[in-house]
Amino acid sequence: MVFHFVDQILEHDPGRHALGVKHVTTGDTFVQSTATGPPALLPCIVGEALGQLGAWTVMDAKDFVVRPVAGVVGEVAITGHAAIGDSILLDTTIDSVTDEAVFYHAVASVDGTKILGLENALGPLLPIEEFNDPDELRGRFDRISRPGPRGALPHPCGGIPEPFDASFDEVLSFQGGHEATAVRRLTGGETFLADHFPRKPVLPLSLLLESLLQLGQKLLGDAGTAYLPTAVRKVKMGRFVEPGASLEAKVRVLERTAESAWLRFRCEVEGARVCVGEAECSTAPGERR
Repeated sequence: MVFHFVDQILEHDPGRHALGVKHVTTGDTFVQSTATGPPALLPCIVGEALGQLGAWTVMDAKDFVVRPVAGVVGEVAITGHAAIGDSILLDTTIDSVTDEAVFYHAVASVDGTKILGLENALGPLLPIEEFNDPDELRGRFDRISRPGPRGALPHPCGGIPEPFDASFDEVLSFQGGHEATAVRRLTGGETFLADHFPRKPVLPLSLLLESLLQLGQKLLGDAGTAYLPTAVRKVKMGRFVEPGASLEAKVRVLERTAESAWLRFRCEVEGARVCVGEAECSTAPGERR
């Protein structure tokens, strides 16, 4: 499975709280080189894993009739990385669940050190049969729900996969230090669409955010200074991006100093808003693994 990131559920209080683990191995498609250390799992995939853990506990509590999808994220704080060989402890707390949505916050850590925090997240609840086979999800949940100590780091099967390319397909305009516009075309042949979702393939918000952050870093690197993403805020996802769509993204630098920078982004498909939000980058992000 390319786009399932919870390897084991260690503790589970349906609809309220869950602890899980994600092992980072050489078999991970979403491991890439970093500017400050060894190859690591993309930060937005760590956030995706936290969201998936929350989705598992909500789907179980709702008897696999509805499922959460990406909606609103108040803030993602990136404070570290998970390298190959690390096991990420995923800790997701459900603040409330209504008939329409789930509200939650979450923390990811490695060896007791926080690497990512997610606050004020909202996921609309939609009929599960539009996205997945409920029986298949129940079976997967039963397989990964293994309370107790975490399992050993698995050995990847097969060769090392081709790393995920988060770059946009085409850059339409680029003004270093100011603004860029780029396009990503969803062809339908992307491997992650088999899991996200089998019955309704759509572009994951986590991968879209990763593409936006990387484009923002290129904008800020015009003077030769490396800025690293440290936070994403005020993210709102308004519609799905389905195969055949061309998504146009605009990233603009709001403010920049020698130590930090603020970015704003907006994405559209055929003039209709898909996603908006802001990001923070820093040249001195502090303690990072």
